[in-house]
Amino acid sequence: MRRFAGLLLAAALAGAAAQAAGAPQTHTVADGHTLGRIAKRYNISIEALCNANGISRRDAIKPGQKLVIPDRDDKDGTDARRQRPQTESAPAALARAVVNDAQLTPPRESPDAEPEAPPKAAGDNAEEPESKPISSDGMHALEVPGAGTAYYYEPTGPGRKSLRPVIMYLHGRGGQPRTDCKRWAPVARKLGWLVCPSGPGARGDGRGWNNNWGSAHQAAMATIHALRSRYGRRVQLFGNTIMGFSEGAYAALNVGVREPRTFNRWLIMAGDAKYLGGPGIEALSGAGNQLRRVYLITGEQDGVIEGTRQIERWLKHAGVATRVSTPKGMGHEVALDDKAGMYRAALVWLDRG
Repeated sequence: MRRFAGLLLAAALAGAAAQAAGAPQTHTVADGHTLGRIAKRYNISIEALCNANGISRRDAIKPGQKLVIPDRDDKDGTDARRQRPQTESAPAALARAVVNDAQLTPPRESPDAEPEAPPKAAGDNAEEPESKPISSDGMHALEVPGAGTAYYYEPTGPGRKSLRPVIMYLHGRGGQPRTDCKRWAPVARKLGWLVCPSGPGARGDGRGWNNNWGSAHQAAMATIHALRSRYGRRVQLFGNTIMGFSEGAYAALNVGVREPRTFNRWLIMAGDAKYLGGPGIEALSGAGNQLRRVYLITGEQDGVIEGTRQIERWLKHAGVATRVSTPKGMGHEVALDDKAGMYRAALVWLDRG
């Protein structure tokens, strides 16, 4: 008994020493725990808890997982995040190694920590800069350094001023991002920010990605961070949805597979298996554990439908929850005017994953 009491005393002293050294408090997740219950227990906000641990409020937590608990004075969890031990899971390390070996995206110092958004004059809590809509329906334009103009809509509905996910649309070849964004707005805005970057290539009256997913990768990530820079923590950095049609599907697949933490939900329209290629398939084998859900939509009369089914097989083999719709009478198109409900249902399914 004395030995046991001594061990308890030593553990208590070690804990006190750790607290004195500034080590953050941690919580071990048990069965039935949710982010909301944990935040309430420690009298902190869910946003602070998520920020401290580099996760989004939609990410799943598992029994045995350790979460850093920010102090009550650390209102947004920033201090706790900086003190959090930087560890990397084996699957995450594998995914990063695959990407880096193929020279697909530069490594980060800590893939498990939320990267800092470009600073504002007075930090993320500063008053948002004025951004006037460029159309009567609330569309805005955002000049993205190195990536041209992106068009976007703010979220609508309850919670629109709090942290919300991003739904990014990559247009097809010859697409017009401003027009496309306007078409998607009624379908997507209730679920989060709708953002539509512009491809670098001129295609008649529209834009294209020049069959270069690298330019789409640059535009997608630069757009996310430019929006975050403007609106602060209203813009979610991780757990977002990327969607694309045709050449935009090629871009979205390759961006998503290389940024599965930023975009862990995909809506791929008219996607073909050849869009991924060997390096993309290899990256998928490492990214599958981070992807939440993928929805594939290809018309029954579209020539790439067999390629879409192959993508489905690859995703399911990687353990990714996947759904496929092949509407009858539909070809190589985005039929938002006739089938808005189908696309809305797909986005809702992705959002609930």
